[in-house]
Amino acid sequence: MKKLAIALLCCTFLGTLGAAAQEVTFPYPAVPDSIVDEQARLGYVLEHFWESYRFDDDSRQNRDTGEQGFVDFINLMQYADSVTNARAAQVLADSIVGKELRLKHFDGLIDHYLGNPDSPMKNDVTYAHLLRAMTQRLPEGDATKSRLTFRLSLVVRNQPGSRAADFVYIDRQGLSHRLYDIDSPLLLIVFSDPECEHCHELMPAIIGNETLQGDPRLTVLNIYPDDNQQAWEQDLKPLPRNWREGRSPQGELMKRQVYALPALPSLYLLDAGKRVLVKDGTLQQVLDALR
Repeated sequence: MKKLAIALLCCTFLGTLGAAAQEVTFPYPAVPDSIVDEQARLGYVLEHFWESYRFDDDSRQNRDTGEQGFVDFINLMQYADSVTNARAAQVLADSIVGKELRLKHFDGLIDHYLGNPDSPMKNDVTYAHLLRAMTQRLPEGDATKSRLTFRLSLVVRNQPGSRAADFVYIDRQGLSHRLYDIDSPLLLIVFSDPECEHCHELMPAIIGNETLQGDPRLTVLNIYPDDNQQAWEQDLKPLPRNWREGRSPQGELMKRQVYALPALPSLYLLDAGKRVLVKDGTLQQVLDALR
């Protein structure tokens, strides 16, 4: 399935464009016929992706063309390995760093598509590659470098495949526990806030989901990460039997930004070794991972 997706995507760059892409024609690179391996073809496309794009053209039409290309670029990055993605990100960074308006425009695209919690293309791994490439090319003391470095420090925390940060939480009886003390084949952390309107909309579906309730491998930990202890204590909602709940003492999780929580509720699925399987995911992403 993955190889088929790569092949289909590469066909797009060889001229088989859909109706939507025909309105904004990005100058995709043509892969030499001598490159037949799918991963090698993908690597060539990513590393040569921006060669024919006119970065110095600031017209609205060219910006739209660049945005369409950027969407395809980050979509392709999800199929490539880390080394290829790092090189591709460096090529893009070389084209935009040092040009203030150009950097501002592409930084906006990067944040909108990859950092926005409501974006269907949100991907912290790709986001980190692009932020890292840009910060490496900006001079020390540069205000933009400081801002991007801070964003990068949040993005790389608790990446999929890494061990989740341990933390202390206090339960309804006032007893302290640690995340790593929970022994479970799978652990879902649900960060939520009783004062969050978005949580009021989404938490009933999460709590009532039959898959989360019925999976014998799964323990669910509902955590309030902020510091309004009174609001949390008054939020006494019934929870399924496989759920636990607690609050962060003095809101340390939120204050220290131990976890990236751009919007609540935020779901983190961990395996038995506390390695992150899903980071800041949606309910559907968690259910897909469980299957």
